[in-house]
Amino acid sequence: MADIKNFLYAWCGRRKLTPSYDIRAAGNKNRQKFMCEVRVDSFNYTGMGNSTNKKDAQTNAARDFVNYLVRIGEMNAADVPAVGVRMPFLFLFDFGNLPSSGPLPPHLVVKAEQGNSGWGGAGGAQWERGANLKEYYAKKEEQEAQATLESEEVDLNANLHGNWTLENAKARLNQFFQKEKSSAEYKYSQVGPDHNRSFIAEMQLFVRQLGRRITAREHGSNKKLAAQSCALSLIRQLYHLGVIEAYSGVTKKKEGETLEAFDVSVSPDLQQQLSSVVQELGVHIPPPPEDPSSPVSLVQGKMATFDPSQRQTGAGVVPWSPPQVNWNPWTSSNIDEGPLAYCTPEQISGDLQSELKYQLINDDNLQKILTERKQLPVKQFEEEIMAAVEKNPVVIIRGATGCGKTTQVPQYILDRFIQSGRASDCNIVVTQVTLLSDS
Repeated sequence: MADIKNFLYAWCGRRKLTPSYDIRAAGNKNRQKFMCEVRVDSFNYTGMGNSTNKKDAQTNAARDFVNYLVRIGEMNAADVPAVGVRMPFLFLFDFGNLPSSGPLPPHLVVKAEQGNSGWGGAGGAQWERGANLKEYYAKKEEQEAQATLESEEVDLNANLHGNWTLENAKARLNQFFQKEKSSAEYKYSQVGPDHNRSFIAEMQLFVRQLGRRITAREHGSNKKLAAQSCALSLIRQLYHLGVIEAYSGVTKKKEGETLEAFDVSVSPDLQQQLSSVVQELGVHIPPPPEDPSSPVSLVQGKMATFDPSQRQTGAGVVPWSPPQVNWNPWTSSNIDEGPLAYCTPEQISGDLQSELKYQLINDDNLQKILTERKQLPVKQFEEEIMAAVEKNPVVIIRGATGCGKTTQVPQYILDRFIQSGRASDCNIVVTQVTLLSDS
Protein backbone atom coordinates (compact mmCIF):
# COMPACT_ATOMS: atom_id res chain seq x y z
CA MET A 1 0.00 0.00 0.00
CA ALA A 2 1.39 3.37 -0.98
CA ASP A 3 2.01 5.87 1.78
CA ILE A 4 -0.38 8.84 1.52
CA LYS A 5 2.25 11.11 3.12
CA ASN A 6 4.85 10.25 0.48
CA PHE A 7 2.20 10.69 -2.21
CA LEU A 8 1.41 14.20 -0.93
CA TYR A 9 5.12 15.07 -0.70
CA ALA A 10 5.69 13.90 -4.29
CA TRP A 11 2.70 15.89 -5.54
CA CYS A 12 3.88 19.04 -3.74
CA GLY A 13 7.47 18.49 -4.90
CA ARG A 14 6.43 18.62 -8.55
CA ARG A 15 4.96 22.06 -7.83
CA LYS A 16 7.92 23.20 -5.72
CA LEU A 17 5.80 23.23 -2.56
CA THR A 18 6.37 21.69 0.86
CA PRO A 19 3.61 20.45 3.20
CA SER A 20 3.97 21.66 6.79
CA TYR A 21 2.84 19.35 9.63
CA ASP A 22 1.96 20.62 13.10
CA ILE A 23 1.43 17.95 15.79
CA ARG A 24 0.22 18.52 19.33
CA ALA A 25 -0.82 16.20 22.14
CA ALA A 26 -4.46 15.99 23.24
CA GLY A 27 -6.40 14.06 25.85
CA ASN A 28 -5.28 12.94 29.29
CA LYS A 29 -2.42 10.68 30.33
CA ASN A 30 -4.62 7.60 30.47
CA ARG A 31 -5.83 8.06 26.91
CA GLN A 32 -3.16 9.97 25.04
CA LYS A 33 -4.07 11.26 21.57
CA PHE A 34 -2.41 13.46 19.01
CA MET A 35 -3.87 16.15 16.74
CA CYS A 36 -2.11 16.95 13.46
CA GLU A 37 -2.63 19.84 11.03
CA VAL A 38 -1.06 19.97 7.58
CA ARG A 39 -0.85 23.12 5.44
CA VAL A 40 0.48 23.83 1.98
CA ASP A 41 1.31 27.33 0.75
CA SER A 42 -1.11 28.81 -1.83
CA PHE A 43 -3.99 26.60 -0.56
CA ASN A 44 -6.50 28.08 1.86
CA TYR A 45 -7.20 24.78 3.64
CA THR A 46 -5.89 22.94 6.71
CA GLY A 47 -5.89 19.15 6.71
CA MET A 48 -6.90 17.70 10.08
CA GLY A 49 -6.10 14.30 11.53
CA ASN A 50 -6.01 12.72 14.95
CA SER A 51 -5.04 9.32 16.31
CA THR A 52 -3.50 7.56 19.28
CA ASN A 53 0.00 7.94 17.82
CA LYS A 54 1.82 10.64 15.87
CA LYS A 55 2.36 8.60 12.71
CA ASP A 56 -1.32 7.78 12.22
CA ALA A 57 -2.28 11.38 13.04
CA GLN A 58 0.02 12.62 10.23
CA THR A 59 -1.37 9.98 7.87
CA ASN A 60 -4.97 10.99 8.62
CA ALA A 61 -4.13 14.68 8.13
CA ALA A 62 -2.41 13.96 4.82
CA ARG A 63 -5.41 11.92 3.69
CA ASP A 64 -7.73 14.80 4.61
CA PHE A 65 -5.67 17.29 2.60
CA VAL A 66 -5.49 14.94 -0.40
CA ASN A 67 -9.27 14.52 -0.29
CA TYR A 68 -9.56 18.32 -0.35
CA LEU A 69 -7.32 18.49 -3.43
CA VAL A 70 -9.55 15.91 -5.12
CA ARG A 71 -12.69 17.89 -4.27
CA ILE A 72 -11.36 21.12 -5.80
CA GLY A 73 -10.13 19.34 -8.93
CA GLU A 74 -6.39 19.76 -8.29
CA MET A 75 -5.86 16.01 -8.12
CA ASN A 76 -7.35 12.98 -9.86
CA ALA A 77 -9.10 10.60 -7.46
CA ALA A 78 -7.86 7.60 -9.43
CA ASP A 79 -4.25 8.57 -8.65
CA VAL A 80 -4.76 8.61 -4.87
CA PRO A 81 -3.46 5.46 -3.14
CA ALA A 82 -6.28 3.51 -1.52
CA VAL A 83 -6.39 2.42 2.11
CA GLY A 84 -6.31 -1.29 2.81
CA VAL A 85 -4.29 -4.40 2.25
CA ARG A 86 -4.37 -6.34 -1.01
CA MET A 87 -6.04 -9.67 -0.40
CA PRO A 88 -5.23 -12.72 -2.57
CA PHE A 89 -8.85 -13.81 -3.05
CA LEU A 90 -9.93 -10.59 -4.73
CA PHE A 91 -9.23 -12.10 -8.13
CA LEU A 92 -11.30 -15.26 -7.66
CA PHE A 93 -14.65 -13.59 -8.32
CA ASP A 94 -16.03 -10.68 -10.29
CA PHE A 95 -17.29 -7.96 -7.96
CA GLY A 96 -18.04 -5.14 -10.34
CA ASN A 97 -16.54 -1.78 -9.52
CA LEU A 98 -14.85 -2.60 -6.19
CA PRO A 99 -11.33 -1.11 -6.05
CA SER A 100 -8.60 -3.73 -6.46
CA SER A 101 -6.47 -2.13 -3.74
CA GLY A 102 -8.93 -2.88 -0.92
CA PRO A 103 -10.01 -6.14 0.73
CA LEU A 104 -13.26 -7.87 -0.08
CA PRO A 105 -16.17 -6.71 2.15
CA PRO A 106 -17.30 -9.47 4.53
CA HIS A 107 -20.84 -9.67 3.15
CA LEU A 108 -19.48 -10.30 -0.37
CA VAL A 109 -17.27 -13.07 0.98
CA VAL A 110 -20.38 -14.72 2.41
CA LYS A 111 -22.18 -14.35 -0.93
CA ALA A 112 -19.28 -15.88 -2.79
CA GLU A 113 -19.07 -18.82 -0.37
CA GLN A 114 -22.78 -19.52 -0.71
CA GLY A 115 -22.72 -19.59 -4.50
CA ASN A 116 -19.53 -19.13 -6.47
CA SER A 117 -21.18 -19.84 -9.81
CA GLY A 118 -22.71 -16.37 -9.76
CA TRP A 119 -25.13 -14.66 -7.45
CA GLY A 120 -27.94 -14.95 -9.93
CA GLY A 121 -26.99 -18.38 -11.30
CA ALA A 122 -27.96 -21.86 -10.32
CA GLY A 123 -25.40 -22.01 -7.54
CA GLY A 124 -26.30 -18.64 -6.02
CA ALA A 125 -27.85 -19.25 -2.62
CA GLN A 126 -30.01 -16.67 -0.91
CA TRP A 127 -27.78 -14.44 1.20
CA GLU A 128 -28.81 -14.26 4.84
CA ARG A 129 -28.82 -10.64 5.96
CA GLY A 130 -26.24 -9.94 8.64
CA ALA A 131 -24.25 -13.09 7.87
CA ASN A 132 -21.06 -11.06 7.63
CA LEU A 133 -21.39 -9.99 11.25
CA LYS A 134 -22.18 -13.55 12.36
CA GLU A 135 -19.07 -14.82 10.64
CA TYR A 136 -16.97 -12.05 12.14
CA TYR A 137 -18.13 -12.63 15.71
CA ALA A 138 -17.73 -16.41 15.32
CA LYS A 139 -14.11 -15.94 14.24
CA LYS A 140 -13.56 -13.42 17.03
CA GLU A 141 -14.79 -15.90 19.63
CA GLU A 142 -12.42 -18.54 18.26
CA GLN A 143 -9.54 -16.08 18.47
CA GLU A 144 -10.46 -15.14 22.04
CA ALA A 145 -10.63 -18.81 23.04
CA GLN A 146 -7.20 -19.43 21.51
CA ALA A 147 -5.82 -16.31 23.20
CA THR A 148 -7.11 -17.56 26.55
CA LEU A 149 -5.23 -20.82 26.14
CA GLU A 150 -2.05 -18.92 25.30
CA SER A 151 -2.42 -16.24 27.97
CA GLU A 152 0.02 -15.83 30.79
CA GLU A 153 -2.55 -16.90 33.35
CA VAL A 154 -3.20 -20.34 31.83
CA ASP A 155 -0.71 -23.14 32.57
CA LEU A 156 -1.24 -26.33 30.59
CA ASN A 157 1.85 -28.06 32.04
CA ALA A 158 1.05 -27.77 35.76
CA ASN A 159 0.86 -31.55 36.15
CA LEU A 160 4.56 -31.76 35.29
CA HIS A 161 5.42 -29.50 38.23
CA GLY A 162 3.37 -30.99 41.06
CA ASN A 163 0.16 -29.19 40.00
CA TRP A 164 1.51 -25.91 41.41
CA THR A 165 -0.09 -22.96 39.59
CA LEU A 166 -0.35 -19.17 39.85
CA GLU A 167 -3.40 -19.53 42.10
CA ASN A 168 -1.84 -21.72 44.81
CA ALA A 169 1.93 -21.11 44.65
CA LYS A 170 2.04 -17.82 46.56
CA ALA A 171 0.11 -19.22 49.54
CA ARG A 172 2.44 -22.24 49.67
CA LEU A 173 5.50 -19.96 49.61
CA ASN A 174 4.12 -18.05 52.61
CA GLN A 175 3.67 -21.37 54.44
CA PHE A 176 7.26 -22.27 53.63
CA PHE A 177 8.47 -18.98 55.15
CA GLN A 178 6.45 -19.58 58.33
CA LYS A 179 7.79 -23.11 58.73
CA GLU A 180 11.40 -22.07 58.14
CA LYS A 181 10.95 -18.91 60.23
CA SER A 182 12.51 -16.85 57.46
CA SER A 183 11.35 -14.20 55.03
CA ALA A 184 12.26 -12.56 51.73
CA GLU A 185 10.93 -9.59 49.82
CA TYR A 186 9.99 -9.17 46.17
CA LYS A 187 12.16 -6.74 44.26
CA TYR A 188 10.21 -5.02 41.48
CA SER A 189 11.53 -3.27 38.39
CA GLN A 190 9.62 -1.63 35.54
CA VAL A 191 10.25 -2.21 31.87
CA GLY A 192 8.81 -0.77 28.68
CA PRO A 193 7.43 2.66 27.72
CA ASP A 194 4.65 4.43 29.59
CA HIS A 195 1.92 3.23 27.23
CA ASN A 196 3.05 -0.43 27.53
CA ARG A 197 4.42 -0.70 31.07
CA SER A 198 5.16 -4.12 32.55
CA PHE A 199 6.93 -5.38 35.67
CA ILE A 200 9.62 -7.85 36.72
CA ALA A 201 9.55 -9.46 40.18
CA GLU A 202 12.70 -11.02 41.61
CA MET A 203 13.29 -12.97 44.85
CA GLN A 204 16.17 -14.92 46.37
CA LEU A 205 15.73 -17.25 49.33
CA PHE A 206 17.99 -19.55 51.35
CA VAL A 207 16.92 -23.21 51.65
CA ARG A 208 18.33 -24.46 54.96
CA GLN A 209 17.59 -28.09 54.13
CA LEU A 210 19.81 -27.94 51.06
CA GLY A 211 22.26 -25.38 52.29
CA ARG A 212 21.94 -23.32 49.13
CA ARG A 213 20.10 -20.36 47.64
CA ILE A 214 17.54 -20.41 44.85
CA THR A 215 16.52 -17.41 42.75
CA ALA A 216 13.49 -16.57 40.61
CA ARG A 217 13.00 -13.65 38.25
CA GLU A 218 9.70 -13.48 36.35
CA HIS A 219 7.82 -11.01 34.17
CA GLY A 220 4.17 -9.92 34.33
CA SER A 221 1.83 -7.29 32.93
CA ASN A 222 1.27 -5.96 36.47
CA LYS A 223 2.92 -6.25 39.88
CA LYS A 224 0.46 -8.83 41.17
CA LEU A 225 0.95 -11.17 38.23
CA ALA A 226 4.72 -10.71 38.31
CA ALA A 227 4.80 -11.63 42.02
CA GLN A 228 2.60 -14.68 41.42
CA SER A 229 4.86 -15.84 38.58
CA CYS A 230 7.95 -15.35 40.76
CA ALA A 231 6.42 -17.33 43.63
CA LEU A 232 5.40 -20.08 41.20
CA SER A 233 8.98 -20.38 39.93
CA LEU A 234 10.34 -20.71 43.47
CA ILE A 235 7.72 -23.27 44.52
CA ARG A 236 8.35 -25.41 41.44
CA GLN A 237 12.08 -25.33 42.11
CA LEU A 238 11.46 -26.44 45.70
CA TYR A 239 9.18 -29.22 44.43
CA HIS A 240 11.72 -30.59 41.97
CA LEU A 241 14.46 -30.36 44.64
CA GLY A 242 12.33 -32.53 46.93
CA VAL A 243 11.81 -29.87 49.59
CA ILE A 244 8.02 -29.56 49.32
CA GLU A 245 5.27 -31.94 48.31
CA ALA A 246 3.01 -31.88 45.23
CA TYR A 247 -0.19 -29.88 45.43
CA SER A 248 -2.93 -32.02 46.96
CA GLY A 249 -5.84 -29.74 46.18
CA VAL A 250 -6.83 -29.37 49.85
CA THR A 251 -5.70 -26.41 51.94
CA LYS A 252 -6.87 -24.87 55.20
CA LYS A 253 -8.31 -21.93 53.29
CA LYS A 254 -10.36 -24.17 51.02
CA GLU A 255 -11.71 -26.23 53.94
CA GLY A 256 -13.44 -23.15 55.35
CA GLU A 257 -15.19 -22.38 52.08
CA THR A 258 -17.25 -25.59 51.89
CA LEU A 259 -20.93 -25.24 52.81
CA GLU A 260 -23.37 -27.96 53.66
CA ALA A 261 -26.57 -28.19 51.62
CA PHE A 262 -29.79 -27.44 53.48
CA ASP A 263 -33.45 -27.67 52.47
CA VAL A 264 -35.54 -24.57 51.81
CA SER A 265 -39.35 -24.57 51.97
CA VAL A 266 -41.11 -22.51 49.30
CA SER A 267 -44.80 -21.65 49.58
CA PRO A 268 -47.14 -22.87 46.80
CA ASP A 269 -48.03 -19.27 45.87
CA LEU A 270 -44.37 -18.39 45.35
CA GLN A 271 -43.84 -21.58 43.32
CA GLN A 272 -46.77 -20.62 41.08
CA GLN A 273 -45.39 -17.10 40.59
CA LEU A 274 -41.93 -18.42 39.72
CA SER A 275 -43.43 -20.93 37.30
CA SER A 276 -45.45 -18.18 35.56
CA VAL A 277 -42.41 -15.90 35.21
CA VAL A 278 -40.26 -18.72 33.84
CA GLN A 279 -42.96 -19.69 31.35
CA GLU A 280 -43.47 -16.08 30.27
CA LEU A 281 -39.75 -15.56 29.71
CA GLY A 282 -39.43 -18.83 27.81
CA VAL A 283 -36.71 -20.15 30.11
CA HIS A 284 -36.10 -23.89 30.02
CA ILE A 285 -35.26 -25.39 33.42
CA PRO A 286 -33.11 -28.52 33.12
CA PRO A 287 -34.30 -31.55 35.08
CA PRO A 288 -32.33 -32.55 38.21
CA PRO A 289 -29.55 -35.09 37.54
CA GLU A 290 -29.78 -38.68 38.66
CA ASP A 291 -26.63 -38.22 40.72
CA PRO A 292 -27.19 -35.31 43.18
CA SER A 293 -23.43 -34.66 43.29
CA SER A 294 -23.27 -33.99 39.54
CA PRO A 295 -23.26 -30.30 38.55
CA VAL A 296 -26.06 -28.84 36.44
CA SER A 297 -25.67 -25.78 34.23
CA LEU A 298 -28.57 -23.31 34.38
CA VAL A 299 -27.20 -21.34 31.41
CA GLN A 300 -29.23 -22.24 28.34
CA GLY A 301 -27.85 -21.54 24.88
CA LYS A 302 -25.24 -18.90 24.34
CA MET A 303 -25.37 -15.55 26.07
CA ALA A 304 -24.32 -12.43 24.17
CA THR A 305 -21.46 -10.46 25.68
CA PHE A 306 -20.89 -6.76 25.27
CA ASP A 307 -17.69 -4.84 25.92
CA PRO A 308 -18.29 -2.22 28.63
CA SER A 309 -18.19 1.32 27.32
CA GLN A 310 -15.73 3.76 28.77
CA ARG A 311 -17.12 6.14 31.35
CA GLN A 312 -17.28 9.69 30.06
CA THR A 313 -16.53 12.39 32.59
CA GLY A 314 -16.75 16.14 32.24
CA ALA A 315 -17.54 18.23 29.21
CA GLY A 316 -15.75 17.64 25.94
CA VAL A 317 -15.63 18.57 22.30
CA VAL A 318 -15.80 16.24 19.30
CA PRO A 319 -13.41 17.70 16.67
CA TRP A 320 -14.94 17.70 13.20
CA SER A 321 -13.13 16.51 10.09
CA PRO A 322 -14.19 14.97 6.77
CA PRO A 323 -14.94 11.22 6.97
CA GLN A 324 -11.78 9.14 6.87
CA VAL A 325 -11.31 5.46 6.19
CA ASN A 326 -10.77 3.26 9.26
CA TRP A 327 -11.39 6.15 11.71
CA ASN A 328 -14.14 6.61 14.31
CA PRO A 329 -14.34 10.35 15.15
CA TRP A 330 -16.58 9.79 18.19
CA THR A 331 -14.05 7.60 20.00
CA SER A 332 -11.00 9.27 18.38
CA SER A 333 -9.44 5.92 17.54
CA ASN A 334 -8.85 3.69 14.55
CA ILE A 335 -11.37 0.99 13.65
CA ASP A 336 -9.00 -1.96 13.99
CA GLU A 337 -11.58 -4.73 14.25
CA GLY A 338 -14.84 -5.73 12.66
CA PRO A 339 -16.24 -5.59 9.12
CA LEU A 340 -15.63 -1.82 8.80
CA ALA A 341 -11.90 -2.00 9.54
CA TYR A 342 -10.80 -1.97 5.89
CA CYS A 343 -13.96 -1.06 3.97
CA THR A 344 -13.61 1.87 1.58
CA PRO A 345 -16.07 4.82 1.62
CA GLU A 346 -17.58 3.49 -1.63
CA GLN A 347 -18.24 0.09 -0.06
CA ILE A 348 -19.80 1.64 3.05
CA SER A 349 -22.01 3.95 0.95
CA GLY A 350 -23.14 1.07 -1.26
CA ASP A 351 -23.94 -1.09 1.75
CA LEU A 352 -26.04 1.63 3.40
CA GLN A 353 -27.83 2.38 0.13
CA SER A 354 -28.77 -1.29 -0.31
CA GLU A 355 -29.86 -1.49 3.32
CA LEU A 356 -32.15 1.55 2.96
CA LYS A 357 -33.74 0.16 -0.21
CA TYR A 358 -34.38 -3.14 1.52
CA GLN A 359 -35.98 -1.45 4.55
CA LEU A 360 -38.20 0.78 2.40
CA ILE A 361 -39.68 -2.34 0.82
CA ASN A 362 -39.76 -4.86 3.68
CA ASP A 363 -39.76 -2.93 6.98
CA ASP A 364 -43.37 -2.33 8.08
CA ASN A 365 -42.24 -0.36 11.11
CA LEU A 366 -40.30 2.05 8.87
CA GLN A 367 -43.38 2.51 6.67
CA LYS A 368 -45.37 3.51 9.75
CA ILE A 369 -42.69 6.00 10.80
CA LEU A 370 -42.57 7.52 7.30
CA THR A 371 -46.34 8.00 7.38
CA GLU A 372 -46.09 9.83 10.71
CA ARG A 373 -43.20 11.99 9.44
CA LYS A 374 -45.28 13.15 6.48
CA GLN A 375 -47.75 14.74 8.89
CA LEU A 376 -45.17 17.20 10.29
CA PRO A 377 -45.30 20.78 8.95
CA VAL A 378 -41.64 20.74 7.88
CA LYS A 379 -42.32 17.97 5.34
CA GLN A 380 -43.80 20.38 2.77
CA PHE A 381 -40.51 22.34 2.79
CA GLU A 382 -38.20 19.31 2.37
CA GLU A 383 -37.17 20.02 -1.23
CA GLU A 384 -36.74 23.72 -0.54
CA ILE A 385 -34.56 22.99 2.51
CA MET A 386 -32.40 20.44 0.66
CA ALA A 387 -31.89 22.82 -2.27
CA ALA A 388 -30.72 25.51 0.16
CA VAL A 389 -28.37 23.08 1.93
CA GLU A 390 -26.79 21.95 -1.34
CA LYS A 391 -26.20 25.50 -2.59
CA ASN A 392 -25.12 27.26 0.62
CA PRO A 393 -22.47 26.53 3.28
CA VAL A 394 -24.70 27.89 6.07
CA VAL A 395 -28.51 27.64 6.22
CA ILE A 396 -30.70 29.01 9.03
CA ILE A 397 -34.16 27.48 9.41
CA ARG A 398 -36.76 29.10 11.62
CA GLY A 399 -39.99 27.37 12.56
CA ALA A 400 -42.50 26.85 15.33
CA THR A 401 -41.75 24.48 18.19
CA GLY A 402 -42.61 20.89 17.24
CA CYS A 403 -42.64 21.46 13.47
CA GLY A 404 -39.78 18.96 12.99
CA LYS A 405 -36.70 21.17 12.58
CA THR A 406 -34.40 19.16 14.84
CA THR A 407 -35.73 15.67 14.17
CA GLN A 408 -36.50 15.78 10.44
CA VAL A 409 -33.94 18.04 8.77
CA PRO A 410 -30.97 15.81 9.75
CA GLN A 411 -32.96 12.81 8.52
CA TYR A 412 -33.64 14.52 5.18
CA ILE A 413 -29.93 15.21 4.78
CA LEU A 414 -28.91 11.67 5.72
CA ASP A 415 -31.51 10.07 3.43
CA ARG A 416 -30.41 12.25 0.52
CA PHE A 417 -26.75 11.28 0.99
CA ILE A 418 -27.60 7.57 1.28
CA GLN A 419 -29.86 7.56 -1.78
CA SER A 420 -27.22 9.33 -3.87
CA GLY A 421 -24.53 6.81 -2.88
CA ARG A 422 -22.54 9.30 -0.78
CA ALA A 423 -23.41 8.10 2.74
CA SER A 424 -19.77 7.92 3.85
CA ASP A 425 -19.36 11.66 3.09
CA CYS A 426 -22.13 12.68 5.50
CA ASN A 427 -21.35 14.13 8.95
CA ILE A 428 -24.28 15.32 11.10
CA VAL A 429 -23.93 16.79 14.59
CA VAL A 430 -27.09 17.79 16.50
CA THR A 431 -26.82 20.19 19.44
CA GLN A 432 -29.38 21.95 21.61
CA VAL A 433 -29.26 25.61 22.63
CA THR A 434 -31.67 27.04 25.19
CA LEU A 435 -32.46 30.75 24.99
CA LEU A 436 -33.76 32.52 28.09
CA SER A 437 -35.81 35.72 27.71
CA ASP A 438 -35.53 38.66 30.08
CA SER A 439 -39.26 38.63 30.67
